[in-house]
Amino acid sequence: MKSKPCSIPIRAEAASPEACSASLRREILARSDLFIDLPADILDEVSPRFREVHHPAEAVICHEGSRANQLFFVAHGKVKLLRHSPAGKDVVLDILGQAGLFGGLAPLGTRRYPETAIAQTPCCVLAISGDEFQALLQQHPPVALAVLRSVAHSLEDARETIRRITTSDVRVRIAAVLLRMAERMGDESAEGVLIRAPLSRLDLAAMVGATPETASRVMADFKREGLLDSGRQWVRIRDRGRLAAIGRG
Repeated sequence: MKSKPCSIPIRAEAASPEACSASLRREILARSDLFIDLPADILDEVSPRFREVHHPAEAVICHEGSRANQLFFVAHGKVKLLRHSPAGKDVVLDILGQAGLFGGLAPLGTRRYPETAIAQTPCCVLAISGDEFQALLQQHPPVALAVLRSVAHSLEDARETIRRITTSDVRVRIAAVLLRMAERMGDESAEGVLIRAPLSRLDLAAMVGATPETASRVMADFKREGLLDSGRQWVRIRDRGRLAAIGRG
């Protein structure tokens, strides 16, 4: 008897005005590396400086190489980060969910956007301009200290990513990517960690520096080994411990 195809309902990703409410905006900023340790009174002053911007699916939010004049946080939906390779292809660097940070500003040492950001689903982002952010740094020293910590963490993450790509096999790299996505946007349940994102094999392959065929083979191996299940727009990690062991190399 044929088994039924594995499927799971996908939540609608409509970015309604409620998805960018003032309370959600404050909650997202409070969770971010830049502002996580700020006292409540300072956070109350920081939050109104961000404006909400809605984008339909496939809309370009910022272009690689353009002057970096805005910093963004994802409030609702998914955002894909791309970089244009010398071979003329768009390489997927990451997929961000709620509270994901992207863009860039001169006060953070970024004069040009390092990647192109595209709304993978309808989304709402929180944006702040360079002038507004500069004012925050001048008025609130704790914000400046938090920014320094965040930049240091970003450099460490970048070094670790480079190390994995240059020294690890594809199984390790794919496991690490899935675990990172699970930490950022996974929903915990008794059945495992559900990642709801339209992650194609092409996207996954680009994120780990492999061919789509190799990425598909590794995902099929993980599924056969009981580590995960997957569908067109979701992945469920069933054995996080074993996958983490693989991801550590």
